[in-house]
Amino acid sequence: MFEAGDFDALVALRAKQGELWAVEALREVGRVQPLLQFDGDVDGQLQNVEKVARKLHALGRLVMVDAVGPPGSLTFAGEDRGGLGALADRLSGEDELFGGQIPFVPVARGDLPASRIGWIGRLGSELGAGGAIRVGAAWATAEDVGRVVDLLELEVGQVDLIVDLEYVDSCSPQLVEWALGSFAALEALGAFRSMTILSGSVPSALDQTSLWERPRFEEEIWRGVVEGGGREIRLGDYGVVHPGVGAQFPSKHVTLKYTCSDHWLFVRERMSGEMGRGPTLRVVCSDLVQSGSFSGAQYSWGDGEIASAADGRGSSLGSTSKPVAIGTSHHLAYLASLSAA
Repeated sequence: MFEAGDFDALVALRAKQGELWAVEALREVGRVQPLLQFDGDVDGQLQNVEKVARKLHALGRLVMVDAVGPPGSLTFAGEDRGGLGALADRLSGEDELFGGQIPFVPVARGDLPASRIGWIGRLGSELGAGGAIRVGAAWATAEDVGRVVDLLELEVGQVDLIVDLEYVDSCSPQLVEWALGSFAALEALGAFRSMTILSGSVPSALDQTSLWERPRFEEEIWRGVVEGGGREIRLGDYGVVHPGVGAQFPSKHVTLKYTCSDHWLFVRERMSGEMGRGPTLRVVCSDLVQSGSFSGAQYSWGDGEIASAADGRGSSLGSTSKPVAIGTSHHLAYLASLSAA
């Protein structure tokens, strides 16, 4: 069993069907830390998060859970506990064959009310997993983070610190310098269990078709921080999706976002009247296999699905979640190989 904080890379995933599909297909998770975040209705996503927590626990990894956005239910003490309390109840072991709580790492954000942060700290203590603090660039100061640590009432060594830059479309020396200075100042609070710089460079919308590449700015920023002296800082990204909430309507295009060593490879084709989503995904997968960037069918479950679809086989290709599931599966394997290297 990996200890909380024992990871080399973190990936923030939404509690959606595509991401769940990819996690369920995992055979091992390695030194990659998934962070599940609710994106909309809590009740509709609790089951997904519970499945992920159970799957990862079976693989020896505790999941981080960020459920601060949606409204929650009040406990008997009158505290708003969001989806975290409901998740803890579902994983409490009352219905387990052998009993026992399945722990997870609850995430607090710097802009939460003090009472909510305190409740998250108590939950993390009860679960024996500590907690995590996730702050945006504006909150990444020793004063603000120190206030959250105090409210959590956890030792700094029980806390994972995540500085979230959200969407990035470049990597500049000034940004790397800011990150190095911010982490240096935050280290004055004590030795955090882990420190991660989180960002994502997948655009919210794509306007090209066929194949094209885009730099992985999130990885460039992290490498710049490490090379600048921040060797303890871990890489964090948003998988194959944009950091923000995407469009809520079905696209007329089918897109695969494929992680490569120094860039993204985007493969995108428009559906036509004669060719629906499933056949279009076959074309996209065939283009990817022939691109020279394909990692091979054995690299991950998702890569096996790509090879099958390109060969005229495969299943559930018409699902809108399938491209995200395929891309996320490959991405998790890429992060595992990156940390192993």
